[in-house]
Amino acid sequence: MFSRKTHMVEVKNRIFKMMLVISMIAFWGISVINLMNRRPMVNFDYPFVAGFIMFAMYRLYRKERWALPIKYTYLVFLCFIYIPLSWLTSPGSYSAMPYYAILIFFVGVILAQDWWDYVFPFVSIVETIFFFYYEVNKPLQYYVYSEPMARAVDLTINLSVVALIIFALLMVLNSYFDYEHKRIYKLSITDQLTGIYNRRYVYHELEHYERTEEQTKRPFTILMMDLNNFKKVNDTYGHAAGDEVLKIFGKVLNQASRKKDLPARYGGDEFMLILPDTSENEVAGIIKRIIDLFSPVLEQYRDIGLSVGFGVAESGGRDIESILQQADDHLYSDKALSKQRVFEDSFLKDPIL
Repeated sequence: MFSRKTHMVEVKNRIFKMMLVISMIAFWGISVINLMNRRPMVNFDYPFVAGFIMFAMYRLYRKERWALPIKYTYLVFLCFIYIPLSWLTSPGSYSAMPYYAILIFFVGVILAQDWWDYVFPFVSIVETIFFFYYEVNKPLQYYVYSEPMARAVDLTINLSVVALIIFALLMVLNSYFDYEHKRIYKLSITDQLTGIYNRRYVYHELEHYERTEEQTKRPFTILMMDLNNFKKVNDTYGHAAGDEVLKIFGKVLNQASRKKDLPARYGGDEFMLILPDTSENEVAGIIKRIIDLFSPVLEQYRDIGLSVGFGVAESGGRDIESILQQADDHLYSDKALSKQRVFEDSFLKDPIL
């Protein structure tokens, strides 16, 4: 359980730490309840001492090298010491023991990581069933030595304690699964390098925008971008420099886009902005913001002719593939013009004689 550093192991470690604290408080609470119900002193002393044992385990558990022994010591104590001793020194099933047996089973299942860990919850159920039949054969040992009202109060308090513990455990598990769901979903739609959306999410959202346009007649525009001569950055300065350029451009798209826009890495050095409720004429301002924000990088790699190519296409009620094809055609044309400009600038600096 403690050797494999996975997210599930970590949450089980947190649950175990929480269970040590809860067990400590619960044992001391049981001591007070038994004292109030005028139970024999053994019913007070035993859970009171058990509370200090939980406290000692909690202190030792904070030292990582003791984690695994503490876990098994805790489970052995609950299954092989607490259940039998408590059942033999209390009214048994006439008291709250079945509640705590179910709780121990529940905790054992939650904490189990390897197949042999399930031995403990299994043993807790077997012991409970055994003591049910043991009571039948020892009727004189199990009598209700509390007043009916005191017993009702005792059962009510203990049932509430068990219910609160189970509720707390389920809250931790639900919180973990909710966190994991959001984390995995975010990873599935995010480009790992740039932190913006990925191609898979782009197609999902384009289908959404296509349906929205059919219903509302409100157009959207696709702005495709390409980093011209990006390969030269990798070849000249290394892939680390190239990755940094991509990361910066991803940040630029986040900064230049509006809240309703969707920036994404389309693949390689190609990027995209989905611009809802935007015509082609309105895209010029967004392109200017992108160029202005990215200009320091363009200046840094001016010697290799790094530039940004743009391709714009408005939806106009067409299917997604047609829109993407038009944006890609415009991008290709802009890329060709950019290369021509770079060639002309290079020729003017160093003309061929």
